Amino acid sequence: MGERNGATAWVVALLALALLIRLPRVLANDFPLNDGGIFYVMAGELAGARLTLPSFTSYNNVRIPFAYPPLAIATAAAINLATGADLLTVQRFLPLLASLVAVAVFFLLARRLAGSIARASLATLLFVVLPRSYEWLIMGGGLTRSFGFVFLLLTLLFGHRLMAGRERRASLPAALFLGLTVLSHPEMGLLAAAGVGVLTVAAGIDRWKSARAAEVAVGAVVMTAPWWATVIARHGLTPFTGAAGSSGFWLRGAVARLASGDVTGEVGFPVIASLATLGFLLSLWRRDLVVPGWLVAAFVLVPRAAATPATVPLALLATLGLTDIVVPGMASALGSSVPPSGGGLGPPRRFGGADTGARTLRILMAGLAVAYPLAFSNALRTTREWASMAVLSRPERAAMAWVASNAPAASRFLLVSTASPWWVDPVDSWFPALTGRESVTSPNGAEWLPRGEFQRRESEYFALKACRVVDDACLEAWSRRFNEEFTHVYVSKPTVAGAQPVPLCDSPRFRVVFDGAGATVLQRHQP
Repeated sequence: MGERNGATAWVVALLALALLIRLPRVLANDFPLNDGGIFYVMAGELAGARLTLPSFTSYNNVRIPFAYPPLAIATAAAINLATGADLLTVQRFLPLLASLVAVAVFFLLARRLAGSIARASLATLLFVVLPRSYEWLIMGGGLTRSFGFVFLLLTLLFGHRLMAGRERRASLPAALFLGLTVLSHPEMGLLAAAGVGVLTVAAGIDRWKSARAAEVAVGAVVMTAPWWATVIARHGLTPFTGAAGSSGFWLRGAVARLASGDVTGEVGFPVIASLATLGFLLSLWRRDLVVPGWLVAAFVLVPRAAATPATVPLALLATLGLTDIVVPGMASALGSSVPPSGGGLGPPRRFGGADTGARTLRILMAGLAVAYPLAFSNALRTTREWASMAVLSRPERAAMAWVASNAPAASRFLLVSTASPWWVDPVDSWFPALTGRESVTSPNGAEWLPRGEFQRRESEYFALKACRVVDDACLEAWSRRFNEEFTHVYVSKPTVAGAQPVPLCDSPRFRVVFDGAGATVLQRHQP
């Protein structure tokens, strides 16, 4: 009972810290952070259809199949139908709530892997302060990512109980949570399946484990069948092959990101990334491949979404590096008689181990010394320094409202914003959602179109960003290069102090039809 109460106290304290770190970012704005425009539209369409899956979404007016895993989107729609809560409000706070649930589930997973409450608490503390552990979860697009992340953690938790603990009763919940992961986020679902596979191999494949892995896989396939069968019946395999083919750009830089200190998103010297490197090497020495396997799988299998799920093995490996290398080393240097658990670099053994009272105190003090500076520095980061925390400003929304009311429905817009790349460009994400007009270059949602459409739009996006001056010559050259016609140009104005405006030259081919505090809209005279 005492141990359980101690664990509960730690979870409550760590949840309070997580809320303290995350909530101010959400409350600082009256609009969802960064992206999520496509999910806002899809949630509205699900609510309008009383949770019946449409064939297409109207987002960006390019007939994108409604093939995205619908669980999180349907949850937002259901909350809207049941309570009348505005969907934008739901999209601001539901991802935050799910990110807090992820903290609690991570503690349970760490408790199982680390072998003591102290180590689990330390791992969760490092997880809580890692920017990548919440950065992409609490923004508007975090609606699906946060749900997928929670179910990914639950899949790993019960997958470990099943494969490493040989708990037969864990088979059903492992299959259930794997299915829910797939129904929430495509890449989290793939990684959850890979995580179970890593556990199966690392625990030693035998007939019993193979049978259990098959049970989990079949259970997840059956559970998700109503969704994927409906999509295939309507659209064939095209949406899935298109989405699978959109990861090439991200895969090229996956190894470089994995080897860099930026993998954790830390400000300044990457302390946690360095500790994780030590833990990674120590795990390889001990031939304990589960946690390193999860890390490698994240960057190889889901390079686009790797930053968030990678925080799980990174926090666990950083804990191992701190508790089994750094703390024993410091104790030895100070002449302490407290021995390191496991004898430092020793023979193969399981991750973690028991800790004495004195060693527990050293571990937690070392953890606070690492976590406090990172939490403090993250709190001081401005939007200009942290691009993914940007938000669509009220003046921008006013400009988009003008477009929605005045631009012809068939208008095709080029979006010129001060942000880049597109995954941290709120204008690119929200313009189609708030205006109902097509953005010619927006890659958002295009991954579900036939193979190649996503890559084409991404190329168009970056080519447009290469225009140093938004003028007749550059825009017409862009149009000829990609054989794209457009009727309007939407030019954002800086919303962040110190940002430079986009230069805009006068041209007889373009006429200003709106000029507000958030943006300028130009209409193109067709040749």
